[in-house]
Amino acid sequence: MLAGCAELSLGDGTSVSVGKPSGGYLLDGAKLPDHGVGFFTRPIWRERNNRYGTDELIALIVGVAGRQARRVPDARLVVADLSGKGGGGGEAFHRSHQSGRDADLLYFERDGKGKPFEPDAMRIFDGRLTARDGSGITIDVPRTWMLVRDLLTAPEANVQWIFCYQPIANTLIDYGVTQNEPPELIARARLALKQPSDSARHDDHLHVRVYCTPADRDQGCLDFGPRDMMEGWHGPTLPPELGVLRLHKVMDTARSD
Repeated sequence: MLAGCAELSLGDGTSVSVGKPSGGYLLDGAKLPDHGVGFFTRPIWRERNNRYGTDELIALIVGVAGRQARRVPDARLVVADLSGKGGGGGEAFHRSHQSGRDADLLYFERDGKGKPFEPDAMRIFDGRLTARDGSGITIDVPRTWMLVRDLLTAPEANVQWIFCYQPIANTLIDYGVTQNEPPELIARARLALKQPSDSARHDDHLHVRVYCTPADRDQGCLDFGPRDMMEGWHGPTLPPELGVLRLHKVMDTARSD
């Protein structure tokens, strides 16, 4: 099996996602830094070391967070689990996250006084988007919608799903409509923002999944579910930051040898 895995390569050191998100693996995955422009990861998720994804997924997170930070710098995106180094997200925590194409992102929040608040945990929110723990914390709808919009329009990767609790999804889409967002973006959001039917309802975070790239599909990457949004996306535009991430990966590999 190891020999078979070694044969799966694009020949240039870039990542390869193989199989389905719930039963695949990741070769030459890129590692997300613990922090960067507009994002960071708290110790609880750093210690799990589920910090790896495809080049496109890592570039998506870095690119979207960086662009948001330039527009609204008062709160950073909190990134939770991706996949393990070779795929696999730790079966104690995830049914998917196995092939490097999934990432958990915490909702943007506001505290009881309405000020931006960087989440320190995955709080469960009710249908009114208020934390159930009595803290008074609420989901920051404008900022979270901006995150959804930027994910769905990003050049770095083609987003298939943004799993979340359906009342939250509905509120975000309704907000986008009130902001006169383009109809094609609203239509795309209606397809992507879904509460999963076979797992937790995601009332405490967003779960982002990207499509297989054409190159990964040739190596055995499998998309699960509808492919409504595959058309019109022809490949990633990787930002300059990815060069730094690739250097991190090379250094990690050298240390593991």
